[in-house]
Amino acid sequence: MDFMTLLRRDHETVAALFHQIQRGFDQPETPERQRLFRQLKHELELHAALEDAHVYRLFQQAESTRNEAHNALEAHRQIKTLLDELEAALAYDHWWVSKFQALHKVVETHIAAEEQEMFRKTDRVMTRQEAEELGVAVENGKRALRRNAPTADEGTAEET
Repeated sequence: MDFMTLLRRDHETVAALFHQIQRGFDQPETPERQRLFRQLKHELELHAALEDAHVYRLFQQAESTRNEAHNALEAHRQIKTLLDELEAALAYDHWWVSKFQALHKVVETHIAAEEQEMFRKTDRVMTRQEAEELGVAVENGKRALRRNAPTADEGTAEET
């Protein structure tokens, strides 16, 4: 499977999590909402780490996609900052909701740019076979990161 298919699946997962969290805005804060936010944060951080390590490195090297890769890396920095600010907030108050909506807008804009601009230029950067090989690298990287991710007990999945 090529890397674009894998990344689009991640995009769909993230979109579903955003939707689930937003559905609960009119209700009091719940442990479920906190769990969903932690899951969203984890998915976004995992996705960004994989793109930064495997995908954007290649796109930065090609003249035709260098600007898109730079913009994508900048979006990742903005997303990380917003995630950290949201995680540090004590409650889901009005400030949290507006900051969450800002995060959603940045993520949506980033995904659209990636899928509508960068992915469409893939054939200028790599062959179909290389896109498939990059998909394997992304998939293996994701497995490795998930395997070594902290569990609720603060250990890693391998250690527990």
